[in-house]
Amino acid sequence: MASEKSCGELLVRLSDMGSVIKAVKRDLPFTGSRAGLTLLVALSRCGEVRMGELAEMFEVDQSVISRHVADLQERGWVERIPNPRDGRSWYVRLAPEGEHVTGELLDHVRHLLADTLDDWTDEEITELAGLLGRFRTSFDARRARAAHLPRADQAVTRTAPAVNQAVNRTAESVKTVKGL
Repeated sequence: MASEKSCGELLVRLSDMGSVIKAVKRDLPFTGSRAGLTLLVALSRCGEVRMGELAEMFEVDQSVISRHVADLQERGWVERIPNPRDGRSWYVRLAPEGEHVTGELLDHVRHLLADTLDDWTDEEITELAGLLGRFRTSFDARRARAAHLPRADQAVTRTAPAVNQAVNRTAESVKTVKGL
């Protein structure tokens, strides 16, 4: 079972990653918004996605996603497709130019990471990637469980106020990193 002490150190390291991600995004040869960049990468990973699902994925209002998608569409990087089963909703997918732009950006980041981690073994990088994936899965599972608790029970599951403040600051950093 995880101790609060080790989780405190994890919290510090996660906060450190916010500045690393910001620096990587700053160094990218990208003319769009940072939120647009995040959406392009998400669409590259997920394929065609409903607008509402994108809003849920990034935990923002659908109007926010609509503005970012409109900007990306004007640039020719994404396409909006009406939902054939429901005329009220839309799907979004990368346009061919968006695939090209996203591919170049991801290649740039892979090169940057390979250069930065040149003293790491492939096994170490694979282990870190696996642990980060496991962390995300655990985090999402906990959030899903908490979402199903009645409000009174959610308050009981919270930890000390100082930890809550640190978690909230980290959550804000993550939202800033996402650019949304």
